[in-house]
Order: sequence, then C-alpha cells, then structure tokens
Amino acid sequence: MRRGALALIPVLLVGAGPAACADPPRPRALSVVASWSEDGVGDTAQERRRRSEAWPFLAVLDAFTAETGIEVSYQGTRDVSQVLRSGVDRGRPPDVAVLPRLNDLKAYVRSGDLFPLDDVVPADEAGLAPQLLRLPPPGATDARVYGLSVAVHAKSLIWYRTNPPGGPTVTSPPATWAELVALTRALDTRGGAPWCLGMGSQPQSGWPGTDWIEDILLHRSGQTVYQRWAAGQQAWTSPEVRGAWQEWGALVGAGRGTPNPLLTNFDVAGPGMLVSPPRCFLDHQASFIVGSYRKFLAEHPERSEPGRSPEFDFFPSPAFGATDAPVREVSEDVVGMFADSPQARALIRFLASEPARRVWREASGHLAFTLNAATDAAAYPDGLPRRIARTLATGTLCRDASDMMPAAMTSAFHSAVLQYLADPTLLGSLLRELDSVRKRTPPQEWLGLPCLSPPG
Repeated sequence: MRRGALALIPVLLVGAGPAACADPPRPRALSVVASWSEDGVGDTAQERRRRSEAWPFLAVLDAFTAETGIEVSYQGTRDVSQVLRSGVDRGRPPDVAVLPRLNDLKAYVRSGDLFPLDDVVPADEAGLAPQLLRLPPPGATDARVYGLSVAVHAKSLIWYRTNPPGGPTVTSPPATWAELVALTRALDTRGGAPWCLGMGSQPQSGWPGTDWIEDILLHRSGQTVYQRWAAGQQAWTSPEVRGAWQEWGALVGAGRGTPNPLLTNFDVAGPGMLVSPPRCFLDHQASFIVGSYRKFLAEHPERSEPGRSPEFDFFPSPAFGATDAPVREVSEDVVGMFADSPQARALIRFLASEPARRVWREASGHLAFTLNAATDAAAYPDGLPRRIARTLATGTLCRDASDMMPAAMTSAFHSAVLQYLADPTLLGSLLRELDSVRKRTPPQEWLGLPCLSPPG
C-alpha cells in the first residue's frame, strides 16, 4: 500500500504542474447599476450601444477601463431603487450605484449599507465641492461625504418650437408668470393644445406633474418655503402649497375631460410640437428632454413640414415678480459606493475627474452637465448646450423636492398629481391625504438639503 501510494506522488505532481503555472483567474468585473437604458436602435450591437440612452455613461466606463484595466459590468434599469434594495437585502449589492433619488442616499447611510467617500474623492480639487453630498452617519453629528453628484439636469425650463407653421410660438420669452398665462391663452386660439402634457413614465408615472408643482412653488413662494416643504416642515394644506397646485391647474386646464396627459409618456408628449401641424406648443421639461427631441426628429423625418426641419429652444420658468432673483430647480444623479474595494474607489475617483466629465460631455453631444464650479460654460459649444450650462451657473439651484422626500411621500405625491389633473375638485381632499402621509413619516426619514448659491 505504501509503495503504491508513493508511486502516485510523481503523477500528481506532474498533473499539478500546468495548473500551478497557469495564469491567475481574472478578477471579478466591477458591478455598476444606473437608470440609463442600454436599449438603442441599430443593425449591430455596437450601433445599438452607441445610440442608447446609456451611451455617454458607458463611454466614461470604457475610458476608465482603458486607463486602469479594471473591467466594469453595467446594469441599466429604470427602477434603480428596487434593484438596489433587492441586492442590499440579499447581501449582494452592486459595487457602485448611480442614484436618481437623493433620499435613497440618506436611507442607505442610515442603514449602514453605504460607505463614506471622504478619503476617496479629492475634496480639495477646484470646483468639486458642490458635487459632494455630505450626511451625518448613524449616531453622529458631523457629516461625511457619501455621494458624488455626477450629472445635473436643469428642470426650470420651458421648451418651444422656433419655426412652427403659422408663425413663431414665442416672440418674446415671458419674464413673469402673468406673461406666461397670457401666452398660454394666445396659443389656445391657434388650434392644438398650448401645453405638451405627458404624465406617463416608468417605473412610476406622475413625476412630470410634481416637477410643475415644485417649480411653481419655488418661484411663487421662494426657496425658504420650498426647502421647508421638501424637508416635511411645511403643510401641504398651507396657502403656499395649495396656491402652487391651483396655479398649475389653471394654466394647463386641469379637468378638461381628456385622458391623454394621463396616458401619454412624457418623452412622447413634447415631440408633439415638432410635427406639422403641431399638436401642442410648449413643453415644461428638464434639459434631458433634448435627447427625446433629437431622437424623434432622427426617426421621424416624414413628420416635419416639407423642406423645413423643426428647430426648438427654451426659456427659463418665469418669476412671479419682475425683480425676483434667478432660481432654478435641478435634479441630480449621485454615485454611492456599496462595496469598498480598490477598484470601486478607483472608479469613483475617476468619475470625479475632469477627464471623465470631458468624455461624458463629448459622448452626449455636449448635453451632460455637472455642479462642478470649475467647469465654465465656455467648455460647451454655442447654442443650447452653452445656454443650459449658463442657467446652471447663474442662479440659485434648489434640488428636486420629491427626490429629497421619503419614498412613501414621493409615491403619494405622484399619485395625487394624476388625480388632480383628472379632477381638480379633489384638491382639498388630496392635500389632506398628503399631509396625513407627511405626519406619519418619522422626522429622521426626511432629507433637507439647502439650495446652492451661484458659483463664485
């Protein structure tokens, strides 16, 4: 027995030789989850990838891999909150996630599932400070960096076509709310609808309406009331909040009996102003809607007036007083680290860098923006990109209120705007229901972030 066993040893060693000399296994790819879809049109996988909504971010990830050799596995999903929660609950979160809802950031800080970034991102880099989101960890009072804002979207914008059949939509951009109301009434006589209204979206419809309420409240009552409301300290039944709903309903004709806004997706409604004849004339949407306009024009050239390509522009949401200082609502996409590793740290450091911002700008057609105070508007070409960049650099910026509210409050808000648009007589009961949700929500679940002053 002993001799036989010993006789096997050389054979085993010979068999082990090639394995011992083989290349080590490749490291696991870094997992990243974000809300941008990879679905695009094209004949090849590469064409579809480059024409997808996710392409600008994928181009940044490609540049990161080229620089570091670290492979990245990307998952694009509309419901980032649900996918992330599922992964965290199973103990298998992605390494890095891009969160479109700021309150989710606080929730994961409170649960201890998010790693701080104080020693990851270069806090002393010029212009980076506005991109860093600081929150106190559980049981502490001193805030730490838990999020890096990598994309910002200007929301206080109203879009219109500059060359529609029958003459210009806008001859002079409204400077006040009263002028916007007058423009709406004038457009109502031209045929078609004054406003391109679409409340549909995945995974939850209604947010285009919440954007309206937030924008009106901000411009009508000021940033102090707006911040108190976003932090759960202002009653929904207060005159200020009620007035914002009523202004919106009167402007867009809530309760006219048409179900179209409730059944139409937001990115389908706006292109209605680009067809001939126009189905609508004005679109209240964030800066990211330009991608939907361009995609529609590329895919439907036959919908345009013969020999005349539609052109579009924007003006900022008007103030309620002629002397009001510029103020804008914005939304953000914020990166958080859910698994601490050298690879995850390297990616977040790269996302905080100017080379990453430059790749993102160029891959998006210069329609990607950040809160980086050192990125001058001159980095963008003349026209829409530079004008959007200037709106983000010249006014006070207040973050999307519903993005800062707890999930239950945001969901109730989404539902309420749909019901109000269908039947404005429900406003009183809807506001009381929203206040009931507000009062039931524990104070520690609210996220109150201050508005950002203009750079410099």
